Amino acid sequence: MSADPVHAISALTEQLTRLPGIRTASELFAGHPPYAVDAPLRPLFQRGGLPRGEILAITGEHSFSLALAACAAATREQLWCAVLGMGEPAVAGIADFGIDLSHFVNLRTPLQDWLRVTSILVESFDILIVRPGFAPTPGDRQRLLAKVRERRMTLITLDEFPGTGERLGVRDVRWEGTARGAGRLEQCTVTVHGSRTGTHTLLLPAPSGRAEHPAPMPGAEHSVPAVGVAHPGGPVPRIHSVD
Repeated sequence: MSADPVHAISALTEQLTRLPGIRTASELFAGHPPYAVDAPLRPLFQRGGLPRGEILAITGEHSFSLALAACAAATREQLWCAVLGMGEPAVAGIADFGIDLSHFVNLRTPLQDWLRVTSILVESFDILIVRPGFAPTPGDRQRLLAKVRERRMTLITLDEFPGTGERLGVRDVRWEGTARGAGRLEQCTVTVHGSRTGTHTLLLPAPSGRAEHPAPMPGAEHSVPAVGVAHPGGPVPRIHSVD
């Protein structure tokens, strides 16, 4: 190899791009563009969106809400998201996060079957949200990760999972809106720690129902508005649930 590292890498890249199936150097070294997320969630991810070809772990008592919020923008771009093993989530709450319910499927599957079903669904969906029912063997885990990479999709697990890329931990969940048992819940402030991006504070949900930045302290800059889709009027939204 040449003594000049830059020249050596350039020469290697040029050779590789001539191989069948490899078109550009950027495909080799930059990876795949992430799936879009709403603006308040972008700082949580290393590349500003859901990593493709990776398993993403989101943990904590509010992990499902964060996972749903992270999928919203992708469903509005006509990508398909499925949730596995979470029972019957509230349809209105899912819609409030900005999710396009016409591209969202809930699957009622026994936890003992999660790995088999997930391995099948990886072939068909762009994003999967899964609560693992048990810890897979190292061999099963590697086969699942290989499928995720091959499909260039995103698998979100709501539990610690060896072999994950990015990890988000939801901490310090604080609901607001009630006082001494009176009133109604209005918003929830959470702290999210990203393994690659540090610590962030979010409203999840904000009064709008979606994820937003907290209001700035007096004298600070205005908060960044959330990006989402409202569902005014029209037919009552429905969710696809499959046994």
